[in-house]
Amino acid sequence: MTPFRSALTVASAACAVLLLPAAASAATLELTPGKVRTDPAGAYVTVAVKNNGADVVAQTQVTCAFFAGKRALGKSSTVLFAIVPGVTGTDQVRMLGASSATRADCAIDGQK
Repeated sequence: MTPFRSALTVASAACAVLLLPAAASAATLELTPGKVRTDPAGAYVTVAVKNNGADVVAQTQVTCAFFAGKRALGKSSTVLFAIVPGVTGTDQVRMLGASSATRADCAIDGQK
């Protein structure tokens, strides 16, 4: 029978190995944000994330910081699900109450 400590160490090592491919595939996603648009409810930007890798990306979070000139208005995000290789997933990131927004800086925050 394996002692608890060594079984835990083996399990931790297995988890570390399983996480490496996901981290390696982070560079295979290509983010293309659209123009900032406004309406009476606030501001929004359409984001497109293309999967240039060989594996399906289960979840990708995109966060955008909205600005009116140089003044920060806040951040908002969206999650895109199941982007298969060679396909572009799209969604909108909306910031309520940010009708004065003139630009947004968007980035991929994380993926699973």
